[in-house]
Amino acid sequence: MLQELFLALSGHPSPLFGKDGKPSREEFPLLSPSEAALLQSLGKVAELHRKLRAHIEWVAARHRSIISRAVATSIQQEHLARFQRKILDVESQILCKDARIVGAYDIVPLASIVSEFDDWHRRMTWLWDIATFMQPPPSSGGEPKPSSGCNGAWLINELRSATNTGFPEIEEAAIELGKVAETAWLRQLASWLLYSRLPAHGTDDFFIKGENAPEGDEMIYRKDAHLLPSFVIAPTASSILFVGKSLNQVRRRPQTRNTSKPLLQRSAESDLIQAHSKYLTALTLPIVPAQLSRAVSAIRLSVSQNVLQHLLPMEDITRLLSCLRDFMLLGKGDFALALISEAEARVQARQQSMGRLLQQDAVRAMQGLSIKDGELQQALTQVWKSLAREDDEIEDSGLEFASKHLKLVTASSKSSRPSTSDSSVEAAPQISHVAFNDLLFPSATSIRLVVDSPLDLFITAREAETYSSINAYMLAIRRATVRLSDLWRRSSARRDFPSSTGRSRKDPSSETKARLKRRAQATRKVWATCGAAMFLTSEIAAYFEGEIIKESCDHFETWVKSLVRAETVDETEASLGSEQPQKLSQRDPETLASGHRSFLAALTYALLLTDVQYTRELRSLLGNLDALVAFFNRLLDLQQKFDIEFDAGGTT
Repeated sequence: MLQELFLALSGHPSPLFGKDGKPSREEFPLLSPSEAALLQSLGKVAELHRKLRAHIEWVAARHRSIISRAVATSIQQEHLARFQRKILDVESQILCKDARIVGAYDIVPLASIVSEFDDWHRRMTWLWDIATFMQPPPSSGGEPKPSSGCNGAWLINELRSATNTGFPEIEEAAIELGKVAETAWLRQLASWLLYSRLPAHGTDDFFIKGENAPEGDEMIYRKDAHLLPSFVIAPTASSILFVGKSLNQVRRRPQTRNTSKPLLQRSAESDLIQAHSKYLTALTLPIVPAQLSRAVSAIRLSVSQNVLQHLLPMEDITRLLSCLRDFMLLGKGDFALALISEAEARVQARQQSMGRLLQQDAVRAMQGLSIKDGELQQALTQVWKSLAREDDEIEDSGLEFASKHLKLVTASSKSSRPSTSDSSVEAAPQISHVAFNDLLFPSATSIRLVVDSPLDLFITAREAETYSSINAYMLAIRRATVRLSDLWRRSSARRDFPSSTGRSRKDPSSETKARLKRRAQATRKVWATCGAAMFLTSEIAAYFEGEIIKESCDHFETWVKSLVRAETVDETEASLGSEQPQKLSQRDPETLASGHRSFLAALTYALLLTDVQYTRELRSLLGNLDALVAFFNRLLDLQQKFDIEFDAGGTT
């Protein structure tokens, strides 16, 4: 019976226990109730061992998660092997007639054997729970489905939470398996941080994802928050993504624009990898979030100091910020006025041609209502030419940079190259869904920033879309002010001038006086409404552009250009407290990108773009003002035409 008992505990089928792990009453009728209860406890352990061993073999061989495979292998080679050694140890004590387990007359009490495995009841149950957490067993037999298995981050978090159960044996096992899981995760992290490569195996398990760009052979990298272990905070994850992307761009772009030498020599790359690997090997297990954050920060600073100062110099960042301020945020008022006047001229030309075409071919006229990207780009090109011709204060380099990176496209168009940066913040402000990009042209249009490498290390596609929304918002307000102010340029509509026929109105007839008086009384309210509306829109534009955008941009640019104490990747000097002269340097690109995200979020809130009710009312006001100006212009044109005909004698 003892032999059958040890065989059952070793995971082999035994007639001692049924399928449920309980001893069979029919085959062993002489068992007392106490003996049956003792055998039942051992039967549960034997049944768990048998199921666990079969399930773990499948997980270790076929699970989609490399981390789960590593944990399953550790359970096989360490914990189940330890249980097997315990069985052999108890069997050896019996054979050696150890007095601790063998009583008088060589009798082996069943209770003594049960007491030897008391520690394994809870441990084996917990190991089975972990195994089913990694891969739930099928409900109706057969093999498990790989798609139903957990990912590595969930398993790491589960093992970390198991250390707080209060049972020492479970805490010990959870710490051991947690170290195995975190070691496997660190190997994936090292592949990305040191070589900018996604893991060769278990890519679905790593929180960095790579996708092929719609155009070209470049890769788009992003982070998946669902695959982040609990010890990786959001800023650390962003730094990890930033470092890998930076190294990837260095390798994909071996030569700079001004030199034929590679950005990173092979010897320097080898030294950099060796230095960075020391920070990862210095991490203790289980991983401490603060320790991991310090290691990643040290690697990020090293990459910034040795690589990014050549790949993305400060001059490129300041040039981009100047372009965004001058043209996307309308810091250069001449650009907004030139774009609005060009758009108005093209819309009027289309309306005139549309009127003639409607009389000839109505179907073709309706098909030509939408505006094409080619026409929009021609309009923007004319704006660049007028700015270069009229305003000498705009630097050629800034205008050239803007003309290269800014495009006027329809709202349905996709950007030419999606950003590879994942600088997006989970708590980024949600911009109102109310659209302001359908006022400048008949179709919804927007000025889009083309984010190419290496500028995508600083600004993301989502941030570029935010700039496009702000630009359309500010252009709509400025356009309303311009259109209203144009009404006051029609002096003939507000004063009684000599007619175009040459006849003077110095001695107008009573009928003419009455007509002009009725006209002035009828349009007085309209002029008052237009004046109040122009005051409102001009004050809104002045407040947004002068008080918010200008002050915010000035503050942010001062912060960008300010020097800070140079951080060192070697923290031993700080720990020793040695007093050395502090070196000043520029902030690294990721810090600048993080500051830019905060700046853009604050600017979006300050411009009230997140207030749905306000933007809805403002959009309604701008639409009504557009209709008011159009109808009033039409009325003034008809009045002027009537006056000309009356003075010519064509109307009585």
